[in-house]
Order: sequence, then C-alpha cells, then structure tokens
Amino acid sequence: MIFHFSILLVLFTDLKFSACNPITVQTPCGQIKGTQNVSFTFRGIRYAEAPVHTKRWTEPVLISPKSNNCWSGVLNATVFGENCVQRDVTDSSKVVGSEDCLFLNVWTPTIDPNAKLPVMVFIPGGSLQESGGSWPTYRPTEELANSTQIVYVSMNYRLQAFGFMALDLISVTSIQKTSGNYGFMDQIAVLNWVQEYITSFGGDPNQVTIFGQSSGGTSILALLASPLAKGLFHKAWMLSASPIMNKTYSDAANDNLIFLKRTGCTNITCLYDMSAEDITKAVPWDIYPYWAMSDQSDLPVLNHFDGAIAIVDGYVLTDNPYKIFENGEGNDVPLMIGTTAQEVDFDPSPTNLKNWTWNNYRDHVTQKLGTFQGNTKDIVFQALQLYPINIETPEFEFTSMVSDLRVTCPNEVMAKDIALFFTSDVYRYVVTSRPSQPIHTVGIPFPASYSMHMWDLFGFFGTIKDYFTPKQSDIMFQNNIQQEILAFVRTGKPYTSAWSTVWDNVALLTNITEIADSYNSAQCHFWTITAKMLPYAWIN
Repeated sequence: MIFHFSILLVLFTDLKFSACNPITVQTPCGQIKGTQNVSFTFRGIRYAEAPVHTKRWTEPVLISPKSNNCWSGVLNATVFGENCVQRDVTDSSKVVGSEDCLFLNVWTPTIDPNAKLPVMVFIPGGSLQESGGSWPTYRPTEELANSTQIVYVSMNYRLQAFGFMALDLISVTSIQKTSGNYGFMDQIAVLNWVQEYITSFGGDPNQVTIFGQSSGGTSILALLASPLAKGLFHKAWMLSASPIMNKTYSDAANDNLIFLKRTGCTNITCLYDMSAEDITKAVPWDIYPYWAMSDQSDLPVLNHFDGAIAIVDGYVLTDNPYKIFENGEGNDVPLMIGTTAQEVDFDPSPTNLKNWTWNNYRDHVTQKLGTFQGNTKDIVFQALQLYPINIETPEFEFTSMVSDLRVTCPNEVMAKDIALFFTSDVYRYVVTSRPSQPIHTVGIPFPASYSMHMWDLFGFFGTIKDYFTPKQSDIMFQNNIQQEILAFVRTGKPYTSAWSTVWDNVALLTNITEIADSYNSAQCHFWTITAKMLPYAWIN
C-alpha cells in the first residue's frame, strides 16, 4: 500500500538530539563515530555509493572492502542522512530530498562484538514514493533498543521513478537487460551490509528479522521471493502490505512510456542529464498508470486499476512471488502477517467523513459499488447488510468496509497462499485496539479514531507517547504487541501459546491477545469469493 505522509517535521523535536557522548566502533571498512545515550546510535551511515548521473538506474554498489571503496579516517555517523528524492506531500509541486541518499541507521544496546544480539531491520513504507529511515515516530529509538536488547537498523532506499522506473531505454544499458525494482535492490544491499557489518554493533548476522509496514510490508513480500535475498534474513514481519505483485516488466515498460514522453527524452543520456526535480515532475502521478494511487483509501469502481510500481523484472523478481513460492524457490522463513481493522481511517479519501450522516454513507457506498451491479447481483445491498447503518458511526463502517475489501481480506488470502508452500510457520493477526483519543498520524490532518494504519507499528516502536499522553489501554496494547513480536523475533513463535498458524486461528490484538477462528469471515468471503474483489486490493 499506500499511505501518503503529510508530515510536518516542525511538529516533532526528536531530530534535535540532546547532548550525547561520542563513541567509536571499528568495522570492516574503518571506524564509525556515533553517540551514546540510553543506548548507542549511529545515524546516516552510507551503505552504498551515491546512485547519481550514470548510476541513476543501476544496482547499488555496497560500501565494502570487497568493493575497494571504504572511507578514510573516522566516518561521522551522528546526523541522519538526507532522504531520497520524493514529492513534498504538503505541496506536491515541490520536490525534496537528494539522489545521494543511500544511508542507514543503527540503534544498539551494546557495541560488544561478542554480544550476538538479535537484529531487526526496518523497511519504511510510503507507497514506494515517500518517507525514509529517519522519520520521527516512524522508526526505532534509543529507548527501544535499550528496553528490548535488540539491534535495530533502518534505511533509506530509492523511491518513485529513481527506485522503480521500468523502461526499455534503461534496460538496454543494464547488465541484466531489465530495469525497475532498484529500491528493492537497495534493501537487499542493506541486508548484505548487515551480514558484513552488524557484528561490530553487537548484532548476530544469523538472527536477522526483517520488518516493513505499508509499502515496506510489500517490500517484505518481494524479499521473501527474491533469489538475491537468499540467506540474508531468518524471520519476517509484514505489516499492512499490498498482496498483489504480478505486473510484468513488458507491461510496466509500456505503461511508463507516458513518463518518457513527458521527459521529452529519446536517449538515456538525456535522462541522466535531467534534474531530480524534472524527473519527479514527469512521473504520471494522476494519469494512467496513476503512480499517486490516490483512490486506494476509498471503495473501488468497476475497471479502475492503478498501474503497479513494483514489478516482476526478471532479476530481483524472476516471477510472480506466489509462483516462486509454489516452486519451492522462495525464502522460507517464519512469517508474521498483520493488518489493522480500520487501515484507511488514518487518511480516508472522503475528507468530510467525520461529518457524514448515515444517508451520506449509504449514498457513497451506492455510488461506488453500484458500478459493479452488472457483475454481481445486489452488491450494494449485501455490502450494507455486512456493514450496517446505525451500528456505530459512518466513519467506522466505511473505513471497516474499505479496509476489509482493500487490505484485510486480501492479506488473509495472501497469508494462506504463502503458508500453503512454506514449511516455516505463518502467523496472522488483526489489530482491533483503538487509540484512546483521535490521532493525527505523522502530521496527517485527518484525526483517526479507530484501528488505523501504523497503529501496530507505533505500539511496537513505543511512539504513542509522541502523539498524546497514553492511557492505560494504550500502554497495555503497546506492551502486548511488543511481547508478541519480541517472542516471534527470538523464537519464531508468538508469546501467546494458543496463537497457532494461519491455518488454525488468527490473533486479535488489543490490550490482550484474543484468539479467534477467523476475522470477519462473512465479510471476507463476500469480498473475495462472491464479489470477486481481490483484483482491487492494494497495489504498489
């Protein structure tokens, strides 16, 4: 998926670091200076060469003694590196970030190379178009590393056109004779960096868990399927992912000809010479293939599909991930798949949703789903029966409906499809906890009231307190999800012994863990089987 950060960094103060003690570690490429407070933090470590000019659409080159590109002297890692190029979502006419952006960050409770602590590598979301590894409240913290005794790594990776543009004009210059998925290559480079460097930060390269939220979760799906990531991680936690990844390279390259037309370029040199701002502005954000994907927090309409950004490129992904799993060629590791009950409540497409009456709710559902009436008998009537009027609020029913159709039910299908071919255990949860007061997540204006996108991650990171003073229910939810996930990271199984694999049950996470046979089974049967809505699931 798909969330569109509207972050106002000035609202947060945690980029202004209090005075900390400097600390230096020795790594295979030389010394790195970080800071020590409640734990050790290393910010803005360059993990690959800058992908600029003729390296703009190429595989990243890892900073490593093997590449003979180590730094000289002591590398200063006390300040976060610049984010990758992206649209400023507070003003989409502006472009922010830098192409020189391949940096990662490490938070660790120890720098003893013999500590062999578990490692968690975080892949941030943002539609594969925005955000980065240093965004406030949406990343690990010193406090988290100290309290959990785990080494955390977060990353920047190339976004939008720089990370995922597939074009024949680019492919002919490539060693692999294909293009696209450079952002995934960056993520794999980080995992290779972890294997080579993490011992210097107290971590165990044989205990690596990858986790990603939103399009970071979509990235987990790609990494589970990619032969390039084989052996680089040992467990995976996928949060609020897009379950569809079947766009072929040839289809994507054809879709993206509109981008090439908008650049005015007819050769690769012209594309290399264009500024990052002009490249970004040439992206087909609001015309097909609709890279902005602005409709995905709303109900679908018949035959409206967004083009995919992540593709089957023939190199990072050799086939549709599910076909790879079926052939026994995936990265078969214990897997946790989670969603939240009202995913889209953080930023629903109808901006006036808070003021809706039940008539507004009925009219909107009828308008959108009514386009499918010729395909499925009485789809509007059945939808309104499953998400009834006068039960809670229009906001709750609408965001529940959209979330089930677009995310929750497709993720249930994905979890069982993967479990069918993995020998490792696959677990499934749905967060039903609600924040104790409406929350403007990462600066987004809409005040979410229910179990919205990112709520599980804020709970795990312990950053609920950065939004409001938590009540007991918030603290209990935070403690519960940390307990379940930390057990999974350390043992491959959740903390609650009754929580079995996706074939047996699903966990409903609130201030306690409730075990159920299924979640919204009638709704999911309707959307996936009766109404045949799986093709309208979130896509990146």
